[in-house]
Amino acid sequence: MLPQALIPIGFIAFTIGVVALAVTLGRRQQRKVIEQLAALAARLSLEIHRQPARFGFEPTPTVDGRHRNRGVRFFSYTTGSGKNRTNWIAAAAAVNGGAGFSLELYPENFVTRIATALGMQDIKVNDPAFDPAFIVRSNDPAYAAAALLPEIRARLLEERQRGAHGHLSVKDGEVRYAEIGSFAEQARVDRLARMLEPVCDLAEVAEVYRRSP
Repeated sequence: MLPQALIPIGFIAFTIGVVALAVTLGRRQQRKVIEQLAALAARLSLEIHRQPARFGFEPTPTVDGRHRNRGVRFFSYTTGSGKNRTNWIAAAAAVNGGAGFSLELYPENFVTRIATALGMQDIKVNDPAFDPAFIVRSNDPAYAAAALLPEIRARLLEERQRGAHGHLSVKDGEVRYAEIGSFAEQARVDRLARMLEPVCDLAEVAEVYRRSP
């Protein structure tokens, strides 16, 4: 048995080792995020914006610029706190006009099926492949069904099959696709780059919205 005097020293050394490992892994992921976003910016002819490091760690950069003649951006954000804290990454495009239209698309899953059974709105677009795959909500159901053009539905279904299980929304002058995760993962970065196209498609449709009198 080790002398009691050595136990605190061993514990402190162990703790320091764990903290050092966490810092090393954190910085490694941070470098990966910056590399991925820099490559994404170059691929789409956008700009990456980095911020000064805080306590040795640099906040996740943002990427923005013009794509298909509209403002677009890639960014990260968090919701909740403590054990309920969730990290999100997102691709968004500005809606120039068309104020007042809102739309939300959720992938069909166990949770959304329960919510629908409890009364959550689910607009149907009469597409036998699309309707079972997504929950659709909007403040204007008729326009939402028309806005989800066949080519947009086909692209969303394709991306869903490739792993796009995030949340798509049109509100507050922006179309946004967001999913849980980090820009450190190449597959997620590639997916958000692809999702920028249906995001821009929906922004174009939202811009011509006119609420019926």
